[in-house]
Amino acid sequence: MSGTPPCGAEPPDAARELTPGDVHAWAEYHFRRTGHRRYARAVRDTVQWDPPLGIDPRTIEGRL
Repeated sequence: MSGTPPCGAEPPDAARELTPGDVHAWAEYHFRRTGHRRYARAVRDTVQWDPPLGIDPRTIEGRL
């Protein structure tokens, strides 16, 4: 992302399998190799809530 226009560098296609530490190591390598100092990243996760036993999820207010 560094520079104008952004350089467009991204971790390898296997990034979906990388841990946060792996991504940090890749970014540090990129910074050292290119002299860039900023990197834009997006983080997304999924959370699942399972209601306690005896609670019918269809009766929870706001259910879509």
